[in-house]
Amino acid sequence: DPSKTDYINCEGYVHSVESMGSLEGPGNRFLLFVTGCPARCIYCENPDTWQNVNGNKMKVGELTKKARNLKPYYENSVGGGGVTCSGGDPLSQPEFVSSFFYSMKHDVGLHTCLETSGQGTQYAWDTILPQTDLVLLCIKHPKADKYKEITRTCELSRMMEFLHEVERRNIPWWCRYVVISGLTDNDEDLEELVKICNESKTLERIDLLAYHTLGEHKWKELGLKYIMGENLIPKKERLTAIAEYLKKNLKNKNVEV
Repeated sequence: DPSKTDYINCEGYVHSVESMGSLEGPGNRFLLFVTGCPARCIYCENPDTWQNVNGNKMKVGELTKKARNLKPYYENSVGGGGVTCSGGDPLSQPEFVSSFFYSMKHDVGLHTCLETSGQGTQYAWDTILPQTDLVLLCIKHPKADKYKEITRTCELSRMMEFLHEVERRNIPWWCRYVVISGLTDNDEDLEELVKICNESKTLERIDLLAYHTLGEHKWKELGLKYIMGENLIPKKERLTAIAEYLKKNLKNKNVEV
């Protein structure tokens, strides 16, 4: 175990902190968004998190203090509550995220959740996963060519290696899947997604997230070209149909959709 001085003083680059999230894991949650990400997803809503240096430096101790004050609010929520680290991608700051999770579990006594696209190094996985209670894995696309097209810099094969690591450690995970009309919602895309889910032993839930254009203004502010558009936003009926398809084809009927 790390010495308290080490992990409490561990510093990282933070994009923002929210004290009341309810969509990133079970119950009410303390959300830490870190900077740094290996992907350059074409629909990213926070392109300002891509570079580490865009973040503010913070110590784990400051975050521990904030979360401790709100502990009853998290603990008493339906589903148990806890802390979620997102980004950017937390795997790009392994020591900081691991120290944050360690402090949350051991000093505050809260459930830890990692939201990630599952890239990063084996070192990052070995550092963070032992302190992780739940993984929210964003599967950008279940087919290798489209995965590369969406992320521009990452490989599906790497994400699958990460998922196998999560499973090997017996960590429960939720699949986060962004539905983009014509890009991630074709029948063969969904078939492949079901295959990945059906091979899993620790999958608990699938969250279908409708693509939106909320990040567009940030791209413009950063002088970047945003190639997505309103026409890619899925219709409600389509989301419902996809949810029905998944429920019907998932072998494990305990998986929530």
